[in-house]
Amino acid sequence: MPDARYRMICIDLDGTLLSPTGTVTHRVREAVQAALKAGLLVVFATGRNWTESRTVLDAVQHYDSAVFVGGAMVVDTKNDVTLHRTMMEPKLAAEVSDLLERSGHAVLALQDTGTVGVDYVVSGDIPVNTETARWMKMTKAALHQVPRLGNFSHEHTIRVGIVAEPSETLRLQQALAEKFGERIVMQAIRVPTANVDVLEIFDPAVNKWQGILHVARRHNIDPSQIIAIGDDLNDLAMIKNAGLGVAMGNARPEVKAIAKRIIKPNHEEGLAEFLEELVQRHIVEPEVERPEADDAVKGTDAAA
Repeated sequence: MPDARYRMICIDLDGTLLSPTGTVTHRVREAVQAALKAGLLVVFATGRNWTESRTVLDAVQHYDSAVFVGGAMVVDTKNDVTLHRTMMEPKLAAEVSDLLERSGHAVLALQDTGTVGVDYVVSGDIPVNTETARWMKMTKAALHQVPRLGNFSHEHTIRVGIVAEPSETLRLQQALAEKFGERIVMQAIRVPTANVDVLEIFDPAVNKWQGILHVARRHNIDPSQIIAIGDDLNDLAMIKNAGLGVAMGNARPEVKAIAKRIIKPNHEEGLAEFLEELVQRHIVEPEVERPEADDAVKGTDAAA
């Protein structure tokens, strides 16, 4: 029987939309396009920034509102307009950077690229590790080096992070929690092919679900009408709060534990199979969208 309960699908990229080799398969692309033709609003929600996600969106050929940087930014990717952003408090970003640098790590401070023209400001006095350098080269992220981010102004910093071995990120998480407590929110995203974690630190108001709600409000979509699909810790909030939270078969145990449904892993085309099933029983409903001018911003803060 056709199902019109769901109007919006939020899809993580790494580990969900992307195959284990980091590519968009033909079947996944066709499944996303079929969902769009069926009248569903497809929103990508990723820990990457816009620059790091461009090749993925190009492969899928879908440009709409997307949630980036774990929920800290919402961008109209078709018109390249920032709709929402949540910055870190500059003094806090400097203090976090200082702790990480004193532990021997090159820090990457993600910037609002549209405002300052670079993706990351990086510690210049401490060498970046191999995995960090490889990621920056692959995504063509624009970098700007400064001697130490503990002394940087951080006027446009959205997230502070490092790349390190899992045992080291665990140690640093404990140190950060001890010093900063509820002043920050952090998560370690596993990169299994490289045996490293990406440790990310944000303003405590940031998560993917908050970014998704921003898009949903623009389209008059109730949270109960949202499907969220993901695999990692930064997907927990959206999977827990969506009308239907879906975990990939390759998801971390914490994600599977709260999901209402678990689908096949990404190496078995789990996302494509799920979307195909959804389209088969979906009824197109007219969409009511709020005017873009209400809260679109370009170069100014749109977050509390």
